[in-house]
Amino acid sequence: MKKRFEFSVFHLIGVAILSFCLISQDNLAQDYKAKTKEGNNFKSKLFFGGGFGLQFGSVTLVELSPLIGYKLTPKLSAGISPTYKYYKYKDSYTNNSYSATNVFGGSLFARYDIIQNVFAHVEYESLFYNTKIAGGMTEMQQFNSFFVGGGYLQRIGGNSGMYFLVLWNLNDTPNSPYTNPVIRIGFNIGM
Repeated sequence: MKKRFEFSVFHLIGVAILSFCLISQDNLAQDYKAKTKEGNNFKSKLFFGGGFGLQFGSVTLVELSPLIGYKLTPKLSAGISPTYKYYKYKDSYTNNSYSATNVFGGSLFARYDIIQNVFAHVEYESLFYNTKIAGGMTEMQQFNSFFVGGGYLQRIGGNSGMYFLVLWNLNDTPNSPYTNPVIRIGFNIGM
């Protein structure tokens, strides 16, 4: 049987993030015109955001994935995203035993705007996590993923928005923590 993390329903954005974006849209819209008049300085090309995921039940998952990016050209941006995930699996078939692990890692990504609000996305991610081996011992493992796909950015205010990504992990193996397709929802501020 193929053992995997269950991340398929994984990247749900909380009401708090949506509320933050909606509340701050008036302030961001007022700043947008001023920022575009500043020209092409370094700060005006930075954007921030990320995602927060929660899942509860026989699989418990908590993720925090902030991101920082930079607009290289009007259509091309790149960035980094550190990641922390807490994963707990309750096995109801074996006396309700469970296993839990902390997952650390990060990714490098690039996005290319195809048409307004639609973009192509590539990403390289490296994760480190503990896994059980024979004899009840654990060992640290590393898993690298290479994602390709695309997304849609729904602007909320002048320079903020929520994004929806559909990605395919080209390194899908039995040890992969993902099931294709990988779906993510997140937010950006300062694009």
